[in-house]
Amino acid sequence: MTDAHRFNIQTGRFAAGGSRQGPKHPENEDSFRLSEPEGALLRASHGNLYVVADGVGGHSKGEVASAIAVEIVEQAYFAAQTGSPVTDLIEAVGQANSRVHESAALQPGEGLGMATTVVAAAVLDDQIIVANVGDSRAYVVGDGQIRQLSHDHSWVQDQLDSGKLTPEEARHNPRRNIITRALGLDHRVEAEVKTETDTGGKTRLVLCSDGVHGVVDDDELAGMIEGLEPQAAVERVLALVEERGGRDDATLVVVEVGSKVSIEVEEHPAQADFFPRIFRIFRRRR
Repeated sequence: MTDAHRFNIQTGRFAAGGSRQGPKHPENEDSFRLSEPEGALLRASHGNLYVVADGVGGHSKGEVASAIAVEIVEQAYFAAQTGSPVTDLIEAVGQANSRVHESAALQPGEGLGMATTVVAAAVLDDQIIVANVGDSRAYVVGDGQIRQLSHDHSWVQDQLDSGKLTPEEARHNPRRNIITRALGLDHRVEAEVKTETDTGGKTRLVLCSDGVHGVVDDDELAGMIEGLEPQAAVERVLALVEERGGRDDATLVVVEVGSKVSIEVEEHPAQADFFPRIFRIFRRRR
C-alpha cells in the first residue's frame, strides 16, 4: 500500500493533507478539510480554507465530533456575508461548537459526550487568519524557521505562560495531554484568533493535530517540510510518526502560501457572542 492510500492523502491546488490512525484507536478520531473554491468572487472575499479537528479521547464519538467540526466550519465560513473574514471565521467556529454540542445532547448516556479540538486557517491574497480551540496547531515555516501561530488551550500551556514550566519540561510533562478548551463542551466557546500579513517571499502554512506535534519537534518539522511539495511533505512527516510508533491519530495539512508572513495583530478578543473561556479540564485517552 502506498503512503498516499495508507495516510488518506488528499490534495488541492495549493495544499495537501493526510491522516494516520493511531494503533490504540478503533477509528481515526481526526478529520481535516481542504477547501479551495472555484468561484472567483468567493475566492476574493473568503480565500481558501483549511481545517484540522481532533476528537477528544475519553469522550464518545470523537470521530463524529471532528467530522462535524470540519464540515460546519467550512459551510458556515463560506456562507457568511459580514464582509470581515475574521468575523466570519470566528462565527463559523462558534456554529461548529453549537452543532457538536447539540449532537452530543442527542446521545444521552454516551460517556462524557462529544468534544473536539479545531484549528482553521483562511488564506487570502494579503493575509492568513487562524482560529483555534484546543491544542491542534497552526505554524508558518520558511527560511529554515518555524513559528507557531495558534495558542494551545492546555494545562501545560497554562504552566508555560505563567513561567512554572520550561519548554523542555512541558514537552515531557505527564499532563501534556490535558486540554482546557474544546468544541462541544458547552453551547458557547471562545476561539482564539490571529491574523498574519503578506510580506513577500515563500512560506508554508502547517496545520496539525497533537498526534504530529507530540511526536515530531517543531524544528524537525520545519526541516522536513521546507523544500518539499505539500503532498511529499505530508507523507514524509506521517511516515516518521508511524516509524516512531505514535500512539495517537496524527493529521497534517501543508499549504503552499507562496509568501512570507509576519504577525500583524497578535490576538483578537472573543467576538460573535461567545462566552469567556470555560475552565473545564479533561484528559485525553491515550
